[in-house]
Amino acid sequence: MLDLIQFGSPKLSDLMPAASYQKLLQGGRLLHYKKGAVVHQRGDNKPGLSVVQTGTVEVGNTGADGSFLVTSIMGPGQCFGEFTLFAGLPRTHTITAAEASQIHQIPANKVNALLTDEPAIAKAFLTLSLLRTHGLLEFFDDFRRLPKAVHIAKFLWSMAETSGKRNVVYCRQQDLAFTFGLSRVSIGKSLKKLQDDGLIELGYGCIHFPDPAKLEHWLSKYQEIEPLTANWQGPG
Repeated sequence: MLDLIQFGSPKLSDLMPAASYQKLLQGGRLLHYKKGAVVHQRGDNKPGLSVVQTGTVEVGNTGADGSFLVTSIMGPGQCFGEFTLFAGLPRTHTITAAEASQIHQIPANKVNALLTDEPAIAKAFLTLSLLRTHGLLEFFDDFRRLPKAVHIAKFLWSMAETSGKRNVVYCRQQDLAFTFGLSRVSIGKSLKKLQDDGLIELGYGCIHFPDPAKLEHWLSKYQEIEPLTANWQGPG
């Protein structure tokens, strides 16, 4: 799921009819990646679409200390590479297989050939792009308006909502720091405050919500929160 900001963005497979989705996949090759294998490097210029078939991939970049900082985790049906297709831009992130994964790699010429004959595919890319942009705008609006701890809590709660697991999210503090553009110390202080208030519990590589209703009520005092795709009704 993109960035952690794009966590929960919809599957490409949910945005178009099944027949159109299968035609798209048939234009490429299904490649197998072992755990830890690099799918794409930041800066790669080869255009093409990648769609996860099985497994999961981690999207991120290397930080100043040399560690790989995850900004997104994507699973089956989710895609990446649209920037290379429609804007001719290089890859913005390095993508690695978080586990043994199968990924459809579809070259640009195959995708472009389908856009005229299969308008549902073009509409799906537009919808996906707008939903992701909406998520980014919401994130940066919250960044400017909300107290830091509230912004972080809302972000974590949205992750839980979109994942379907209202009691836990899986992410590291260093990944949150990278997403928010803050130091690990600053993120740690905000998380500690939320924990002291009984809103979260910190675990190893995860954050628990001991009382989801309490957290939801607390956040509602600042503004109504909804996951990125809460109002999305599907294509059509």
